[in-house]
Amino acid sequence: MIALLSMIMSAQAMDLPYRSMQPSQPLPILQPQSSANYQLPSSTSGQGFYDKYRNEQIAAWSLRQIHASLPVIDDPWVNQVLTQMAGQMNGVVRTVPLYHTVLLNDTNINAFAVPGGLIGINAGVILSTQSIDEVASVLAHEIAHISQRHYEHRLDNRKQLLAWQLGGLLAALAAASSGDSDAALVAMASSQAASAETAANHSREHEREADRVGMQILAQVGYDAEAMPRFFAKMQRQLSLNQAKNAFVPSFVQSHPFTAERLSEATTRAKSYRRPSQKALHEQAVLFDQLYWRVKYLSKQTSKTELIANAKQSQGASLALAMHLADNGAFDEAFNQLDLVSLDKHEPVMCLTKSHILAAAKRHADRVAVLQNCQPIYPERRDLRLALADALVADSQPTQALLMLTPLTKDGSLDILAWQTAYRAYEQLAGQAQDETAKKLAEIHALRSRSQIELWHGEYTKALQSLAQAEQIAQTDPKAATLSTLLKKDKEQINTAKDFKP
Repeated sequence: MIALLSMIMSAQAMDLPYRSMQPSQPLPILQPQSSANYQLPSSTSGQGFYDKYRNEQIAAWSLRQIHASLPVIDDPWVNQVLTQMAGQMNGVVRTVPLYHTVLLNDTNINAFAVPGGLIGINAGVILSTQSIDEVASVLAHEIAHISQRHYEHRLDNRKQLLAWQLGGLLAALAAASSGDSDAALVAMASSQAASAETAANHSREHEREADRVGMQILAQVGYDAEAMPRFFAKMQRQLSLNQAKNAFVPSFVQSHPFTAERLSEATTRAKSYRRPSQKALHEQAVLFDQLYWRVKYLSKQTSKTELIANAKQSQGASLALAMHLADNGAFDEAFNQLDLVSLDKHEPVMCLTKSHILAAAKRHADRVAVLQNCQPIYPERRDLRLALADALVADSQPTQALLMLTPLTKDGSLDILAWQTAYRAYEQLAGQAQDETAKKLAEIHALRSRSQIELWHGEYTKALQSLAQAEQIAQTDPKAATLSTLLKKDKEQINTAKDFKP
């Protein structure tokens, strides 16, 4: 058992941390579809080591506050799609990977970016679009704000930067951290909602530059450049209708004001880029169909009646219907519905949907078998790796689960789902231990995993208490005491996070 624990920990050296991992299965579009000569501005000039470190700390602080109090959709497949989309576009204009991409379970139409590379997007954005290109256009626009360092260039004073350029986002997160989740939701929904002359907005110059650079990013990756002005114009029409009805104005429109001149410029510029091929558009449409209906189901914005009606012509709705049936105990119907989907059974979305049904039916061994057929085909995909690790824990195979999780739980990992699964696996391993030392080692790693979960939920005191318990156990066994250095490093990480004030 001790040897197995050592093997699990040493295997961490074999893989990259989660936030820098690049999924192995490419999105449908990878090649530029325009003959334009792309000259994207440099994203690295003028940024020193301190600024990069400070911005990453801001991103980490923001992410902890989001996890502490705001509703997040943490479905691994959805996160995989959005992370890969954002990562591909970020790679066009920046050499530094994005810190994280998070999907909020909020039907308001909004998106935001935080210095350091944190991108946030509401489920409402996906549900209001009609193509994957439109979703990509929103992500590209936010990436452009980060790559052009609009937050840093607007103001020199750091406190003014945070108060103005983040447009109320950090204030909303601070409200969330105080425990007032309702106020935090309102603040998040209306973040960056003031006029251009007040704290919330980017300057018009920055918005137009984000349009231009974001559109270049879109076309470089191979999306339809016309999707950006198309989505923005849709938001502007919605603004006009809502103002006429005295209704709620989409937060994205408030934070990214669209003038007629700006929309005209973007529309004209988009026409200079060649559209993707029909084959590429078809592949994008298939992906969007799957993403749209999965997000609609996970955000509880659909019903069984609607899913049944749309499943006749939509594979995405069929997959969501299979999940709905499984979640309501209709397992045979769920499998029958999945059989109607004409995708290859080894497609990640098919494997994960079948895994979802089997998990609901508590058929853990069958779930492991399904995922073990799929995961080796896409070894770098986080979603399949997480699902297989979870299935292995459910099937009482904690050692194999931990081997799956090692690329996702390295020092500094922000992957809460991976830490949660590791915590369960180590607890299970402690229960299976055949000797006292192996049990203590597993208990220490379980407490360490729990401390990381608490850290990324902003529960610093609890995180330190978990580590203190781990240190007490380590002191009772010379072999376990070798983990003291690792625990000390974790403690320093948590104290640094606790003391950070943006």
